[in-house]
Amino acid sequence: MPKPGQSKKIFQLVLLILAGGSIYPLVYLRQNFEATILEVFEMSNAELATLYSMLGIIFVVGYLPSGWLADKFSTKYMITFSLTLTAAAGLFYAQIPDKSTLVFIFLVWGFASVFTFWSSLLKAVNLLADKNEEGRFFGALDGGRGVVEAALATVAVAIFAAFVGDGPSNIAQTEAGFQAVVYMYCAVLIVLAVVLFFVLSSEEKKMAGTTSDESVESTFAAVRRILKIREVWVLMFALFCGYTLFWAYYYFSGYLTTNHAVTPVAAGVVTVVVMWMRPIGGFGGGYLADKLGKSRVLSAAMLISALGLIGLAIMPGGSAIGLVYVLVVLVGLFVYVIRGVYWSLLEDCRVPVAATGIAIGLISLVGYLPDIFLPQISAAIYTAYGDDVAGANNLYFLITAGIGLVGAAAAAYFAILVKRRKVAEAALAEAEQGTVPTIPVRT
Repeated sequence: MPKPGQSKKIFQLVLLILAGGSIYPLVYLRQNFEATILEVFEMSNAELATLYSMLGIIFVVGYLPSGWLADKFSTKYMITFSLTLTAAAGLFYAQIPDKSTLVFIFLVWGFASVFTFWSSLLKAVNLLADKNEEGRFFGALDGGRGVVEAALATVAVAIFAAFVGDGPSNIAQTEAGFQAVVYMYCAVLIVLAVVLFFVLSSEEKKMAGTTSDESVESTFAAVRRILKIREVWVLMFALFCGYTLFWAYYYFSGYLTTNHAVTPVAAGVVTVVVMWMRPIGGFGGGYLADKLGKSRVLSAAMLISALGLIGLAIMPGGSAIGLVYVLVVLVGLFVYVIRGVYWSLLEDCRVPVAATGIAIGLISLVGYLPDIFLPQISAAIYTAYGDDVAGANNLYFLITAGIGLVGAAAAAYFAILVKRRKVAEAALAEAEQGTVPTIPVRT
């Protein structure tokens, strides 16, 4: 029997998962409809790549302000505003304006999906979860987002196919299908914004009420206070290493086709299977984290992922392809365990609730830096190896694995820090109890 209020918390968590899983597929519509976007807007791959490079820079720049905004304004208003603004820009996108205006749409999307959304989403989940639920809640957030994204992508492809048909299509059919897909995503965002506006508020007020005694600090004071917490630095580094391991996913298809002569179709099937490891890794990893310890599970997942990548790197061509497939899927599974667990460590950092948003922004700023430098490292490796693409793949996996091993050590150190703190707190509590004067009893 769930405890009072638990059903409501789970319902709110589901809505937050839906929000997180619905906002980014519209922004990253190129994942499933890149060729359609290029045709509809009459643009080149280079022009589209420039737009997404700009978006990536906005994301990195926006993490810290995102945390500041999450602490200054109600997460309910921030999330609903973000969903609404993203949908509004999407409705304009659906009108197929001149490609010169797309830069403004992407600027709005960058602002709405990071500046006003990212830290607010994580803070809302953090406030929602009790101390013994953080692993499951954050695991559910990442795993659930994967399910939502896959489900919406399936619906989007079906809608597009209904307009375009099986045979050759003309530009009018392509544009109609594109518009229908964008309208579908916008409708989902607007409905979620309305529902979250009316559902999320009461629980957040209750949470906020428990921390009303905390003083509101200036942004710089909050940053200084957060950076004095050793666990925050370790979490930053662990997130950085874990996210680096996740980037290996983008190279699985090329690795399979180049290193093991797998057909593109077979490689696509394997990478789709890896995508479906996200809910398994998110939910399963979160459950294990609450049972066995969050930082321990994170460390073990990083270690297994790193060893798996090393195994893929040293596996010669002509190896049993079934074993290669299993190893790729296994690495994918544990990478998603990592993604589902690392944010649950935030509670153990003992960050003041009033500065949770700033902390999330700071940690995200460092943790997601691989988005900027990993493509540069990759480009340097593949340029140096020239035609030996298989060797470049192996070296990239080895470098990633090395960073993952360091991350596993960081997560293990995080567990040691938390244990030391708990031992010190227990000793202090015993000392305080021992100093309480006792009143002698006459006999």
